[in-house]
Amino acid sequence: MSAETSAQFEIEEILSEALEYGQTGDFYNALKLAQQAFAMAADGAHEDAFCDAGIQCAMALGWLGRTEEAIEYVQRILQRVVKRGDQVREARARAVYANVLIEMGLDSESYQEASRAISMATEPEQADVLLKSMDLQAIAMIFADDFAAARAMLDEALMIADRYDLKRVQATLILHLGLLSTRIGESMLEKGDKQAHKDYLAKGLEQTEQAIELARECGNRRVELVGSANLAEFMADFGRFDEAERCIKNWYKMQDIATPGNWVHLYYTVCDFEQKRGNIEAALEAGNKAIDAAKNITSADNYANAVRRLGNAYEASGDYKSALDMHKKFHNEYRKRTAEKGHWQGKVDELNREMERVKGLLQDASSDMARLKEEALTDPLTGLANRRAFDQHMEVLQTRSKTKYAIAVLDLDHFKAVNDAFSHVLGDEVLRKVAKRLTECCRGTDLISRIGGEEFALILNGSTPSQIYNVCERLRASIEQFDWAELAQGLEMTASIGVAHFEKGMTPAEVFAKADNRLFYAKAKGRNRVVTSISSVEREEGVLALVN
Repeated sequence: MSAETSAQFEIEEILSEALEYGQTGDFYNALKLAQQAFAMAADGAHEDAFCDAGIQCAMALGWLGRTEEAIEYVQRILQRVVKRGDQVREARARAVYANVLIEMGLDSESYQEASRAISMATEPEQADVLLKSMDLQAIAMIFADDFAAARAMLDEALMIADRYDLKRVQATLILHLGLLSTRIGESMLEKGDKQAHKDYLAKGLEQTEQAIELARECGNRRVELVGSANLAEFMADFGRFDEAERCIKNWYKMQDIATPGNWVHLYYTVCDFEQKRGNIEAALEAGNKAIDAAKNITSADNYANAVRRLGNAYEASGDYKSALDMHKKFHNEYRKRTAEKGHWQGKVDELNREMERVKGLLQDASSDMARLKEEALTDPLTGLANRRAFDQHMEVLQTRSKTKYAIAVLDLDHFKAVNDAFSHVLGDEVLRKVAKRLTECCRGTDLISRIGGEEFALILNGSTPSQIYNVCERLRASIEQFDWAELAQGLEMTASIGVAHFEKGMTPAEVFAKADNRLFYAKAKGRNRVVTSISSVEREEGVLALVN
């Protein structure tokens, strides 16, 4: 077995273990293993494993409330798999993306991403992706008060889960039937129908107990954890306080897997439970813990619930001023989070436009080949070689198996923030200044190309690894140390660089993929650095410590 094959097998084993942790709700261990696999895949030509690991990292980060990191992972992976035409991984990445978006309160965007995933998950082995996407669509429908459509979607998903004997998924779907019953019950109460409200709560309680029982059978600890908090709420609603307390104690037995969002849920559940049994002091303490915990996550639903429960507790205590303050706090936070949602909606739209553009290019590639060959080889903005020139040079290298070279892929850190904060005009000027820095620091024999918006690729000829590293470090330092304030006050700019050297048996495409993976790893490590290799220690530990 070759070293590459052995590494591939090891990565797949780690990813399988990470997936198992994720499916049972232990996202801390799932993230640790996924990042270990990601680090290993980034240091070799393991493109499929690299994408699989990135998708699993995004999933775990999303559940742990680290949404910006999750989105960065999933968007980069989506860009890669779309360019490759890999619809299997695109479907899985979009399902994960939809999950992150719904946690952020972007329900309609989540629904759309889930729809895209469903359209691609057409094979039996993709049943888990299909069901996850259907579940997310049902949740979006619940939040939109489209209860009939949500029920139909969940019923259909349950039939599919039963057909494929996916009991862990079944437990999740049944848990969400309990959520649906709760929301219907709340809508009945708003209409003044107290009996219907009580009936639907009783139904939700029964469904939640069923979900917990199934979760225990199949080892879905996340459903048991969330279900225990939900069940405590139901029990408190019916005045069954001893049973509610037992549910809370059961929750604490699984606190090792609790995410930040789970803690918020627990605290506001305890707040509600203690208020209903008359222990106002304990209710206020739990409610304030819920608010503090909710500050560090992006789940709008969790925060709204925490504020509402604490406001109710203040009102029950007779502290109407604090209750009013909570009401104001809710509206202030609502405005803030609405603005944040607008920002992320723009990012989602931007990515989707780029995906559609890439797909259009791929679909038209065969008919447009003649036109592409006639296009200029120079990037009009920077004067550097463009992607076409870079690809032609890669084709030449393919025929020269004895030529020594390295490929460096450079990406400007947080460049989109420059366009957002200053302007696209200034962003264009930044690109021109960077191009000049690259030209000054490289040799005449090196090819410098702008291959994407803020991404550059360099083909560096005939030098030792230490010499190549020195060139790239000089490039990085030149960009960081340039006086960017001459363009705009407060402007700063850094770059991350991934480097790979040609080795016997490697194609230029594999060298590029390795460099690109190391660029991605450089960003995961904190940006503004050159990565030419990944140590064995880093491979074992992944990048968990680096992003915490």
